[in-house]
Amino acid sequence: MAIHPSNHSLNFRGLALRGFALTLAAILAACSGQGVKDTDGEPGLRQQNQSEYRQLLEEAYQLSFTLDFDRLRKAYVESSEYNPYGGVKLEGLPQAYSSVEQADFDDCLRNVDKVLKHNYMSLEAHMIGVLCSGQAGEFEREDQHRYMVEGLMTSIENSGDGKSQESAFLTISTSELRGFVRLKGLQVLDQSIVYDKQGIYDKMQVRDPESGEEYPLFFNVSQQFAQGSKGE
Repeated sequence: MAIHPSNHSLNFRGLALRGFALTLAAILAACSGQGVKDTDGEPGLRQQNQSEYRQLLEEAYQLSFTLDFDRLRKAYVESSEYNPYGGVKLEGLPQAYSSVEQADFDDCLRNVDKVLKHNYMSLEAHMIGVLCSGQAGEFEREDQHRYMVEGLMTSIENSGDGKSQESAFLTISTSELRGFVRLKGLQVLDQSIVYDKQGIYDKMQVRDPESGEEYPLFFNVSQQFAQGSKGE
């Protein structure tokens, strides 16, 4: 199989974002430094009444090397802030893609901020943020977005191998699923929903544009289906 879960370099050259005029060739590395965040007036110190998700998110803002992204994603799903779409239906994401097409990277970052203000767990928003902050010369922001992309991708990769329903990748939002496939540089040929006693799965027939190999990938989307009907 052309997809390599153990490869954490997250090569951006194969994003396969339709309409994008730019091809990315950035290798994600270990990140350091401080990120920029919009806390909407939240106190900087942890408080006992904070949700586990908010506590872990504070660690993400600080680019903590010890943050458990599996735990972060689980806490997010269990929080009142959970959005099964992950940014797909939030204002800002389509506009961010359009800004990339127009090479307007400052506008891209403004739209990325719109998404992340409401949902910091949007893999697609962080993915686009890596490109736009790098092109805009905002390298601390680039580190922030790289940190989130690498952590989220590694957590998804560690959840399975995607070869079957039994070993499906676990994704917690539509944005995660879309971002994962795009970051792997795969072309989606067909998509269908399948069920078994254990859950609901998104089966994607994909092609590796380099090798031409075609194969199915399975994603466990049970959590999105359980919450999706509640809206955003």
